[in-house]
Amino acid sequence: MAALLLAAPVRAQEPAALLGALKARAAASTASEAPAAANPKLVQQAARATQQDDERILAEVTARLSRNVTFRAITPAVQAGVATLHGSVPDNEARQLATKVVAAVDGVVAVENQLSLAADFGARLHETWELLKDRAARAVAAIPLLITAIVVVMVMRWLGGWLARHLHIVRLDSRNPFLGTVIRRSVRAAFLIIGVLIALDLLGATALVTAVLGSAGVVGIVLGFAFRDMAENYLSGILLSLRRPFEPGDHVRVDSHEGRVVSLSTRNTVLMTMDGNELRLPNATVFKAVLLNFTHNPRRRFSFTLGVSYGEDLQRAQDLGVATLAAMQGVLDDPAPSATVDLVGDSSVTISYYAWVNQRETGFFKARSEAIRLVKKALEDAGMDLPEPTYRVQLVQPAAHADTAPAQTPPITSVDPRAVARDQGDVSPETELNDQIAEERARKASEDMLQAPGGKPG
Repeated sequence: MAALLLAAPVRAQEPAALLGALKARAAASTASEAPAAANPKLVQQAARATQQDDERILAEVTARLSRNVTFRAITPAVQAGVATLHGSVPDNEARQLATKVVAAVDGVVAVENQLSLAADFGARLHETWELLKDRAARAVAAIPLLITAIVVVMVMRWLGGWLARHLHIVRLDSRNPFLGTVIRRSVRAAFLIIGVLIALDLLGATALVTAVLGSAGVVGIVLGFAFRDMAENYLSGILLSLRRPFEPGDHVRVDSHEGRVVSLSTRNTVLMTMDGNELRLPNATVFKAVLLNFTHNPRRRFSFTLGVSYGEDLQRAQDLGVATLAAMQGVLDDPAPSATVDLVGDSSVTISYYAWVNQRETGFFKARSEAIRLVKKALEDAGMDLPEPTYRVQLVQPAAHADTAPAQTPPITSVDPRAVARDQGDVSPETELNDQIAEERARKASEDMLQAPGGKPG
């Protein structure tokens, strides 16, 4: 028991001794890990190397800043790779640019920009003058290149003009004078544009070329939307002049509009109505419309109808009308005249008569008018009834004699061609509008796309 009591204080002192030993060991470890003192020789060598590097960086920074007249008022300094800029610049853009120029130098670790904006008018004026002198010197140095660029443009312009005047060599000429003018102008413009682009490239203005091309594209889109109708009419006029669905003086019908062709301009197709009035139709409308050309085929058929009463011999009426038409002057033998029974009406039977004429030798409307008159006269002279619409009440009584013989049909009356010729009126071609059309064509000759080479109508 006494031994235990004596041992207890000793065990109580063990943690304290252990803690002290640990602290002593930690102190010894800390003392062993402390950095050793720097070698003075090495420090001196590093300082000399840093100073040499700073001098190299300062020389390169000074050289780069001196290349721009805007930075001539800047005084740089370099210490341990940190560049400090003192002085003034004309604007914030130059201040930021100076920082970028210095930061791009090899070895610069940071840039301290202490530049201020120059407010001295004299300094700004001097800087502007220096800038102008620099630009003038550059311009003088670029004179030979500028002369070369001008020569390139002139050569390309001459080459385009020569090729435009000799389009027949490359088979690009057209019998349409307007289209030939468009092609010639396009060739000249294309060569001139190519020459300008080459000249700008020689002068190093590639950015300007890109800007011009981009602006031209945007302007073209805007103008295309703004002048869409004009462009559509212009292109339609060119296509019409190429296809030439009509010639000057042709009698045409465009949808519901009818008249004779006067001229074709870049925007309108000009017709003269049969009443002598001028009718202007947009080229786009003419190009997309259903167009009927009455003059394209010289042979043209006219037709008309006459009604005869029920009691008449229809075959006899047809034969009389056909024979009368065949005897007329101006009516063609091939195709020969013909007649058909078309309709059985309330008070008459309708017969249609057909005949062909050569429009270049016979007036279509005059021939039709004479045909109606002569056939009607032939039917009436033969004793045929051409009734108007009437209602008839017929009372029928029993025949007195059942064996009464039926009435005899009169024989077909023959047609005397000489009598028809004597009775026939004028069927010459209609020329009433010819003089007016000629005057209008002469007045619009400069803009007429139907004008053939040499100034003669196409």
